[in-house]
Amino acid sequence: MGRMKKLVIVAQAVDRDDSNLGAFYHWFRLLADRADETHIIAKCAGTSEFSSHVSVHTFGEDGEGVHPLRAKIRRLMKFWELCAQHFAGADAIFFHQIPEFVLAASPFLLGRRTSASLWYAHGAVSWRLRLAERIVYTIFTSSEAGFRLPSKKVIHLGQAINTDLFKPISNRTTTDNLQATTSLRMISVGRISSVKHYETIIAACVILRETSKIPWTLTIIGGPLTLGDLAYAEKLRSLAQEKGLAEMIHFAGPRPYSDVPALLGGYDMFLNCSRTGSLDKAVLEAMACGLTVITSNMGYRTILPSAYFLPDNRPEALADRIVALAGEKRPNAALRDIVMRDHALGPTIDRMAGFLMPSHQVEYPYLPHSL
Repeated sequence: MGRMKKLVIVAQAVDRDDSNLGAFYHWFRLLADRADETHIIAKCAGTSEFSSHVSVHTFGEDGEGVHPLRAKIRRLMKFWELCAQHFAGADAIFFHQIPEFVLAASPFLLGRRTSASLWYAHGAVSWRLRLAERIVYTIFTSSEAGFRLPSKKVIHLGQAINTDLFKPISNRTTTDNLQATTSLRMISVGRISSVKHYETIIAACVILRETSKIPWTLTIIGGPLTLGDLAYAEKLRSLAQEKGLAEMIHFAGPRPYSDVPALLGGYDMFLNCSRTGSLDKAVLEAMACGLTVITSNMGYRTILPSAYFLPDNRPEALADRIVALAGEKRPNAALRDIVMRDHALGPTIDRMAGFLMPSHQVEYPYLPHSL
């Protein structure tokens, strides 16, 4: 594969420990390896390690005591300054997830043939996304549900999971029954938000306690991001307390992303009741670690064997499925193989980088500035 001379990445954060965005740090590192010179423009930066040919530039967050409007204007001015400095001469400009960044950078994109691409994997379709789709050259997404606008620019890549980090713990004893463990250790990882339907998981746990002799624990890793999420998190804690499950369900809060692979390795089963239809990477990360997974996310209907996909999102159905899979042999090599075959980090980034190469861009029948 050829190399780009200059690549620009525009992102929310560059931080391998960020509980929500840490996975993408590894994407950026591999993309940077495909270019002689890489500039990353991000709202904020944290823990990172890049080669000398990679520069990270930030345009800042809200300053303490600064009026929100003034802070927003300052960020925009700094963002424009960085675009003016680093877009020139770039072979490719890669925007990660935020259509607003594409719109803000549009004065530096329109009228030039530099490839601008957007990764977007979310069910929401806003007017900002509609405009961004007109501006960029290519749109990368995880699945059909990850980008719901009709567009000839869309390329489905799957997710990009770091299977070197997310892997079964080698020194853990493989078991095919619960006799070798104290309990069925269940876990769910992700933002605490109503779209994740954690109340369904808690309700299923109530049924397990009342109808099954299987000992179990549940750990929920993640935290709220918005005020609505915060209220929802309090509701979940109150529900667990009310149902007498406070000692069995542990709300662990957000954890650094770099800690998640080792945390997953200590559990048996991963639960996910999201109904967004988007390909939630947390499920794939659990699969890469060899955990049994149960998900009702429609994005997984055609990816998972039927035993692990739950079309019925009722607590009773989830409880029945937990019991049915509780004694499954682990680590689950078949589920890890799915990730290795279709969603491994290296091959996925290689495909993405191939579409970013200048030699590929001339094959497209449209111009990036066609409005």
